[in-house]
This record gives sequence, structure tokens and C-alpha cells, in this order.
Amino acid sequence: MLNEEELLKKISDVREQIKQLKLQRAEIASKVRSLKEARRELIGKIRVLRDDLSKLREELSKLKEERQRLVTERRGVIRRIRDVKSELFSKKEVLNTLKEHESISISKIKTKIDRLEWRIITESLTLEEENRLVKEIAKLESILENALRARKLRNEYNELRAELKSLIIELNSLNSKIGELSGKIDKVRNAIGELKKNVEELRTAIDDKNNQIREYVSRLIDLTSKINELNDVYRKLQENLREVRIAKKKAVEEKILKKKKELAERKIREGKRLTLEDLKILYGENDE
Repeated sequence: MLNEEELLKKISDVREQIKQLKLQRAEIASKVRSLKEARRELIGKIRVLRDDLSKLREELSKLKEERQRLVTERRGVIRRIRDVKSELFSKKEVLNTLKEHESISISKIKTKIDRLEWRIITESLTLEEENRLVKEIAKLESILENALRARKLRNEYNELRAELKSLIIELNSLNSKIGELSGKIDKVRNAIGELKKNVEELRTAIDDKNNQIREYVSRLIDLTSKINELNDVYRKLQENLREVRIAKKKAVEEKILKKKKELAERKIREGKRLTLEDLKILYGENDE
């Protein structure tokens, strides 16, 4: 068994070990707190980025819907342009056949017809002359009909050309709007991609922090286990020290008692009077 000096040295060593381990544990606990705080900040940043992502996705959806609406509208305009061009081509062909009738004065033709009809009504004409005038009126009416048709076709043709110009302007406007929306969509997609990249980087950083925290917590558990073991050793050493000191004190007391007993026995041999204390020492340490 160790003596008092050895026990005191051992106790001092164990106490110092416990102190150092507690310092290490406090330092690691501080690092864990710092890591958890950093992790909370990273999680907060991810929440912000996710909110931004949600808003961008909503904006992207609206932009796509608007672009799709314009694309559908553009298809309609393109179909109408094709129809108008087809109508223009058809009317152009008819107008080419009626080209000579376009320059005819409708008012003059009508005036001639009215004058001829008036002659037939008011003048005494021979049958031959009347037939000639009727044929001439029929010819003029045919010319008038073609002239009116040519005029109508020309108006329709001009209206179609005006509509075509308007449709082309509308088509260009739609193309411009669709192009602008496509540019915005690309920007939003790029922004979404960048945010996703940032979120992934933050996730990696959080995973790294989690791994460090797990590692440090494992070390904390290990240190706490070692500290508990040393505390048990420390308590046992203290008990041993107490036992050694009690034994030492008892040995001293027994040595003193032995001397006193020898002194009392010498008094008996020498015929000297014994004191009450001498009697107690000789016959026991009680009051009997």
C-alpha cells in the first residue's frame, strides 16, 4: 500500500489530469457552440435562398405562361397573315383580268346609260334604232358591272393590304415581346441556377459543420468518461489517504498508550500510588 507522501503525489497528479481534461472539454464545448452558431447562420441563409428560389420559380411560371399566351397569339396572327396573303393573291389575279375596267369612270357610264334610256323613253325611234340602243345599254351595264366589281375588289384588296401591314406590325411586336420575355426567362433561369448552386454549397458547409460537431461531441463524451474515471480514482485515493492517516494516528496513539502502560506498571513494581488515568490505561479505556 502506498504511503501518505506517495498518495499525496498521486492525488496531485490525478487532480492535475482532471483539470487539464476539463480545460480540454471546455475548449471543445466552446468550439461546438461556435459550430452550432455557424450552422444556425448557414441554415438561416438557406431559408432566405429558398424563399428567393420560390419567388423566382413563381416569376418564371408567370413569364412562361405569358410567353405561351403570346406564342399562341402569334400563331393566330401568322395564320391570318397566310389567309390574307392568299386572299390578296386571288383578288390580284381577278383584278388583273379587270385591269382595263379600273380606269373607267363609273359616273360617266351611268350618265350614258341614263341618257340612252331617256332617249328610248322620250324619242320616237325605229325598232332597229331602239334595239341598237338596248344592246348598247346592255353593253354599258356589263362594263359598269365589271367596273363596279373592279372597284369593289380594289377596295377589298387595299383593305387586305392595310390589314396585312397591320398584321405584320402586330407580328413584329409579338416577336419583340416574346424575345424580351425569353430574355427575362433566361435571366430568371440563370438566377435560379445560381441560387441552387449557392444552396448546394451551403448544404455542403452545413454537412461539414455537422461532421465536425459529431466529431467534437464524440471527443466530449470520451473526455467526460475519462474525467469520471479519474474522479473515481481520485475518490479512492482520498479514501486511501484517509485510511493511511487514521492508521498512522492510531499507531501513534498506541505507542503513547504503550509508554503510559509501561510507566503505570513500573509504578506498581515500585509500590507507587496509581492515578485514575493509570488505572484506565492498565485495565481499559472505559469508565468502569
